[in-house]
Amino acid sequence: MKRSKSNIYLFVLTSTLLCATNSASAVNAYYNNISAVNINVLSDTFMSYVNYGEKMSDLFERPDLYRLMKRVDEYGDNGSTIKTIDSESTSVTPLNDIWVDGNYTSAKIDYDHSIHSRSHFNLASVGTNLRPVELKYGNISFGGFASYINTKIGNIRGSGDAAGVFAHYKYHEFGTHLLANIGSLNNTVKHQDFNNSWVNVADDIYANLKLDETLYFKPSMYVGYTWVSSDDLYINNTRIASSDFHFLNLAPSVQFIKEITHNLYGTLSAKYVMHLLGDDYIHVGNQKIDTLDIDDHTDIGIDLEYHLNQFVFGGKVHKQLGDVNAWNFNLNARYVF
Repeated sequence: MKRSKSNIYLFVLTSTLLCATNSASAVNAYYNNISAVNINVLSDTFMSYVNYGEKMSDLFERPDLYRLMKRVDEYGDNGSTIKTIDSESTSVTPLNDIWVDGNYTSAKIDYDHSIHSRSHFNLASVGTNLRPVELKYGNISFGGFASYINTKIGNIRGSGDAAGVFAHYKYHEFGTHLLANIGSLNNTVKHQDFNNSWVNVADDIYANLKLDETLYFKPSMYVGYTWVSSDDLYINNTRIASSDFHFLNLAPSVQFIKEITHNLYGTLSAKYVMHLLGDDYIHVGNQKIDTLDIDDHTDIGIDLEYHLNQFVFGGKVHKQLGDVNAWNFNLNARYVF
């Protein structure tokens, strides 16, 4: 039975895709998939914003010394009376701080089926943290952020926005960070536009363990889930439809937090990130093919934090190794009320 030209074309295209080579046709089918994986890789960056509510110096300050001052002749005394400073009563704002953050990441990401992409991310964010609320056991604080994202993934160019809210609960040396964020990325490739929208929720549980007066050890466990919805694409009149993508990330990490000088603090960290992809799929015409996945990667980095009166300036340099091979650079600044 003779096949039509369109059927022959579809057969050749899907056969090429199923072989999963580095051909242009193979990459075409995975545009949505590649963008979704990159969004997932980016998602745990938002968890770092939760930490802005707690300065590194908070670990080393001594409340009995820093929250006391003398009353000098206020009631006719000789200045020996001690008064506790209540930060909540002396400020008219419920905000603990406001901050701005800039990230740049350059990465080579290796997927399975021998497909890879060169990726560049620019992320600019602004956020705030509210003052902690004292509970019977520990305290809790809330905050939020908004971000602008600009990306280039291979020949896919994208820009979009994200917004999130978070909570930080702390009890003695233990704590947990809870995060929820949503976002949308508008992409252009081969004169076509397609959109990725996502929802991400995550939890990070940690402990601050004191080693000496100027050094803390902080083990933690990150668990994050990301759902990404993608538009259909049409390549050479062939419809390429992706299911929703589901990602689960697990990331144990360790940090050493050091008081370098009175105003300068640093962190040396290492994290192992496990990527687990759900039972997702891609349809090329009437053919169903497997999605791309990536293996685990390791993140090592140095963070610095400098205090100048009510301002806090920070910077980070991180290196990722594994299927995500990247450099990440960060600058941030905060004003603490």
